[in-house]
Amino acid sequence: MLDLDTLIKLNYQKLTPQERKVADKLIKYPRFALEKNIAKLASSINVSRNTITRFCKALGFSGYTEFKYEYIKFINRRMRNKATSSNNFIHEIITTYKDKIGEIETKGKLKDNDIKQLANSIVEHKPLKIIGTGKSSPVAQQLKYSLQTLGIYAQIMDSIYYANDFGYLFNNDDVVIVYTVSGHSILTNAVMRGAIEKKANVYMVTTNENIDVPLNALFVLPNVGADNSFLFSNHTFFYIFNDILCNYVDVLLNNDSL
Repeated sequence: MLDLDTLIKLNYQKLTPQERKVADKLIKYPRFALEKNIAKLASSINVSRNTITRFCKALGFSGYTEFKYEYIKFINRRMRNKATSSNNFIHEIITTYKDKIGEIETKGKLKDNDIKQLANSIVEHKPLKIIGTGKSSPVAQQLKYSLQTLGIYAQIMDSIYYANDFGYLFNNDDVVIVYTVSGHSILTNAVMRGAIEKKANVYMVTTNENIDVPLNALFVLPNVGADNSFLFSNHTFFYIFNDILCNYVDVLLNNDSL
């Protein structure tokens, strides 16, 4: 059977510009579509649902459901082939993880001064609110619990009903930390806009470096889906960011210099 990467590349020239956005995302991030329904995939790529459908039909599928079914089989088959061809699969996975962790320094955008600024605001006991919806909710909870061990309280904002204006949730002295892998979560972005409108101090942790909103700081972490077919979670690196931040906070609480 023709692999889907090749199928996409063979049909690339006949795709519309919007359809090519879908193709580019799937080629660059092989596992991007696996856990998304058509609405979430369209939102993440910033295209319409109809564009996703047309893209799938351009490749010869009846629609997104059939495409996703075959795409999952393709990714899993590639994983099995990789596993059986490796003499030490565990070593291969760990090595890939190490390389990705190294990208936090080499390719990520974590500025020391920005983390110091955030840690200082936390130590000053300014009202701290953490936004993490969906799969980012556990990351937000973990930061809350880690800070509690240091004697600092934070409010989690993860289960929020959608509203037209979230500004009522924030004040201008709030410190707000936003977790979003893609930067395209409709609910997360709506809540964040409420914080920005109230001129709160907003910090974002994401894998998307093309965020264009007024923030105190943008912390960009490596996207583990890039050039990687393993079953890795981007949120793993969010937990690493939490540990980095908490270590900064711990040093400041103990009156040590950074």
